[in-house]
Parts: sequence; C-alpha cells; structure tokens
Amino acid sequence: MTATKARQLIDAGHLDAKQYRQALQRRSEQVQEYNALTALLPAPVQQAGASGPLSGIPVVVKDSIDIAGVASTAGTPALAGNIAQEHAPLIQRLVEAGAVIVGKTVMHELSLGGTSHNGLHGQPRNPWDPWRVSGGSSGGSASAVALGIAPISIGADTGGSVRMPAALCGVVGFRPSLGRYPEGGAVPLSPTRDTAGPIARSVDDICLVDAVLSGRSTVAPSDPATPLILGLSPAHVRDLDADVSAVFAATRARLQENGVRIVPVDVDDLVDRARAIAFTLVWGEAEQALQHYLDTHGGISLSTVLEQVSRPDVAQALRTGLGSVTAQQHRAAMEERRALREAFTARLEVAGVSALLFPTVPVVAPGLSQDLSINLNGRQVPTFATLIRHADFGGTLGLPGISLPVGAGPGSGLPVGVELTCPPEGDEHLLALAAQLAPLIHDVTFPTHLVPAPNHTSATSRTTS
Repeated sequence: MTATKARQLIDAGHLDAKQYRQALQRRSEQVQEYNALTALLPAPVQQAGASGPLSGIPVVVKDSIDIAGVASTAGTPALAGNIAQEHAPLIQRLVEAGAVIVGKTVMHELSLGGTSHNGLHGQPRNPWDPWRVSGGSSGGSASAVALGIAPISIGADTGGSVRMPAALCGVVGFRPSLGRYPEGGAVPLSPTRDTAGPIARSVDDICLVDAVLSGRSTVAPSDPATPLILGLSPAHVRDLDADVSAVFAATRARLQENGVRIVPVDVDDLVDRARAIAFTLVWGEAEQALQHYLDTHGGISLSTVLEQVSRPDVAQALRTGLGSVTAQQHRAAMEERRALREAFTARLEVAGVSALLFPTVPVVAPGLSQDLSINLNGRQVPTFATLIRHADFGGTLGLPGISLPVGAGPGSGLPVGVELTCPPEGDEHLLALAAQLAPLIHDVTFPTHLVPAPNHTSATSRTTS
C-alpha cells in the first residue's frame, strides 16, 4: 500500500493507524532475512498530538541520519554507540507532520560504496533476488520499501545513493536540489554533494514527502495537454546491460506512442568533465565534514573511526582519498562545477527539452559477491564505477533527479529504472513532469513472491533499546 492510499483509508476511518503499523511490523519480521533494517525501534518515534499529511504513516530512515535517542552508526563500528541527542531537522519536520519513525536501515559503510555491504550490519539483500545487492549506499532504505516494511524511507544521495538503489529494487527515489530540505544532523561525506531524499512506491508519495520536507505545497502533475519534449544524450545509451537496454527501449516507445518527443541533447562532454571533478569535491570536503560532525556528537576522534573501518573497500578509499586534495584543487573544482551547471542549463534550454531521460543504472542488480567487478557485455568492469556511471552526474552538479521503476529485464526478471533530471532548482517542474509521465511508464509490479533468503546470523534485523 502506498502512503497516499493509507492516508485516505485512515482519514475515512477504514484503517486504524496503530493496527496498520503493527501489520507492517509483522511484515518486517517475516522478511528480516533480507536484512534491510539495522534497528526496528521498540518504541516508534513520533510527536504527541502531531497531525498532518503523514499522520500515522510509518517511515524508516538511513542509519546516517540522526533520530533522538537512537544510534547513528553510518554502518561503521566506531559509531555503534553514537546516540543522537536530537532529531536531524528533516526528521523533526517528518514527526511534526505526524510521521511515525519505526526503524533505521542498512547502508554502505560511511556512504562510500554502491552495494550497502558493511561489516557491522551485514549485507542487505535485493527483494527480487536475495542473492543480489539492493544497491547503495541507501540500499536498506530502498529494500525496506520494496519489501513492504514501510511505505516511505529517507535515504541520502551523494552520487546516486537514493536513485540507484531505488532503481535496483523497483521503487521510486528522488534526489532534490541541494538546500531544498533542511540540512544537518547526518554523518556527512561531501556537503557540496550530500542531500537527503525520499524513497517510496509512487510519485504521489514522493510529492507528499517532498511537500513536508521542503515546506512547500504538494506538486501537482503537469498539464497533459502541453507538448512534452525529453532529451537523450549518447553517453546514457552506450554500453548498457541487455536487460536495461531492452526495458529502456520499451519505455521510450511507450512515451513516443503517447505523444512525447525524445530528441538528442549531447551533454557527453559535460558528463566527462563532471566525472573528472567528482572525487575532487568529495575528498576536498570529507575530512573536515566528518570531523565537524564528530566534534558535535560526543567528540569521537576521526582517527578512531578510521582505525575501526570494517570494509576493505572503504578503508582503501579513505587511505587514498583523505588528504589527497589541496584547497586550490577544491576551489578549481567548485568553479568548474559552477560552469558545468550553467552549461547544462543552457544546453537543455537551447534544445527546448523539459528534462533529460536515461537509465538510472546501466546494469541490473549485481550478485552479492560482485563487490569489485561485474561482467558487462563480455568484459569485467568495476562494480562501483558502473553502478554510479549515470547518476553521479547529477550528484556532482547538484541536479534534482527522480528514478521511476519501468519494468523487469526480460532475461533476469530484475527491476530497471529510468531517471529524469533537469537543471538545478527545477524540483517542482521535475516532480510535476514525473507525476504526468508515471501513468504511462511506472511499473507497479512488486516482489510479492519473495524467495526466502538463506539463514545467516549477520542477516537478521536487530532491535535497539
């Protein structure tokens, strides 16, 4: 059930909010082997007397975002006892709107990866196939929504960490423009790139949560009578997995059959330039941002966090990344980012397109053991770089983007997502566009026939006190 439908039933007196929450708790217990949650809260977090658009709606939250009285571990051992003293500002907005926070979700350690594997909480599993990843770094958040644990989850997106797992799990994920939602109260990676974002089962639910978190009116669908033109760049249709290619082609055909024009808009050079500065931004900001968070959350030293990192891939990234970017290099990257944002906006304006359209991820969900490399069109390619190949452009430039599930691959049966993105601050336009197109392309199939995941002690959800 979507959050929008649940609210309608609660308002009409056909659904008791407490019984609804208890039913979803039973669901979480039934699918605990999929390991979406780090913690199922024994006492749900809510604000007494709060009434609003999310009243009675259960929400789960990525384990890097602060909830008062609950640990924010960011999936790393040194922060296992990092109990938040107050809500992150965006959590405060949720509970003031009546939302009930029921759990925290598994994530890739310190948000530095695309599979959500970590040594502290184990491997979250894809609801469509427990032998495959749910994506990252907000993998547990996307998995929880697809599994039916909660209709809404809050993830965080630096380079695709909301949109990519949403695509791999067959749900909707939205990355807003930077600053659209209240900031702070989360374990950071790159303040220039980090933003929280909702994951849900429908565009209507995304718009509902967006209105709460942004403090704005709920976005309505665009006028279907208005001619619609979408752009497609060569970089985003090159070297795709066969399943992704097939589903994307079918999606384009459905759009065109319904009067949507799709025209070429070459931004390949901008994608390449953005890729060149992507990690300069991250490593030019990560150390200072992490240290500031730690200083304001109990004074845990950064060296202690680094010494206890559990994942080899994360430890390697931190060893090579921290201290590798000078202030001058970071300033140059920021200037290049500004120029790229302007160039992207101009390209879309000249072409007269409403948004860019592309597969959110070039591949379907990789296997659990494919941390380092996967086979793509007959050759081995790096897993992380491939998973973020498309989505990282928006993360680097701070573009709003929304991923919609559009069908399952004919070979694998796994979900495929398409992303719509537009220039910075175009969030209302993008959400209205997604709401207009969703009836044409949104695939509402869910993994209702869940395959039991293998029993494993690290794959059980934990209860926190």
